[in-house]
Amino acid sequence: MLKKITKRQITLLGMLYISSLTYLQTFSPMANVARQHAAISFILSGGLCVLSLWLLSAAQGRFPDKNLMQAIVERFPVSGRVLLAMYLLFFLFIAARDIRILADFTNSVLLNRTPILILGLMITATAVYISQGGIRAFLGISEIYVPIMIAILTIVSIAMLRNIHIKYMIPYFSFDWLGIAKGAWYAAPYLGEIIALPLVISGKSYRVSAGLAGLITTALFLLGILLLTELVMGVPLTGKLTHSGYELIRQLQITDFMDRFDLLVVGLWYPTALGKIGFDIYVLCYLMQMVVPKLSGRLMTAPAGALAFVCSIWFFKNALQQFNFNYVWPLVALIYELVLPIVLFAALWPRKVKPKSG
Repeated sequence: MLKKITKRQITLLGMLYISSLTYLQTFSPMANVARQHAAISFILSGGLCVLSLWLLSAAQGRFPDKNLMQAIVERFPVSGRVLLAMYLLFFLFIAARDIRILADFTNSVLLNRTPILILGLMITATAVYISQGGIRAFLGISEIYVPIMIAILTIVSIAMLRNIHIKYMIPYFSFDWLGIAKGAWYAAPYLGEIIALPLVISGKSYRVSAGLAGLITTALFLLGILLLTELVMGVPLTGKLTHSGYELIRQLQITDFMDRFDLLVVGLWYPTALGKIGFDIYVLCYLMQMVVPKLSGRLMTAPAGALAFVCSIWFFKNALQQFNFNYVWPLVALIYELVLPIVLFAALWPRKVKPKSG
């Protein structure tokens, strides 16, 4: 008999899913537009995603024994499947994007001579293997590696305190609210991906408080890391580097004999990134099964992973094109992460029960 999924596990799974690759993609564009107040953008984007997650969680709460996908299909058999097909395309793009992000990062930092094609294939194969383990595999990864990453980044932050320069944040109180709003615009799509939790986890196990705790904790943690990055490296440099979150780790030198401490951190972080991609594929297969009930979600993991891998090569010619897509991606993502949750909240409103005539 399977053990019940706890609130702690859902919180850690949410943190795993929305934080693993956000470090690599959001810090630079946010620092470019929001400058020294870029960290405040995480508060605005986090608040927007709290609204979105609450809407979906409230809609799911009306169906205690089902996840949101099952509730949609039960209430609207035809139009519900059309809506799920739209979400299928959305998560397919997310999976393809994440595979390309990790492949490009691996190529630039770890394996410069290995072709992107080979790296993407290896990443996809590992993610498919993880996703075949079901939801329990992701809960296990999140329970092991998320606390480890929190501990390591906390230690790194403490060690970096001697390198911070408060003068980098001058002028302190000259807030460019338009720039801060643009920064939130870039961060919101990544934090908003947490809507996947109520989509695939049934109401028996999923708790609104657990999902919100994962979202808020991640937003605050990213806020702290981005603020530390700007204090250590400066605002202009943070905005110019592609992977400024990783470059912060490279600034830490423990001893003269250990000048690549970043490799240890990357080695412990990498399973969380693979888990994130694996969960993308898991959600993708679940959506396929709901749209076409005769399909087996478990048997579809390999074909779904292969499709996501092909799309990751097809959609982006190079790493720069993929990175620049962050400037237009929010326009698409917020339709699925904010507009459609509002529609679902209204569409799944409890139906009035007509009183029986005496």
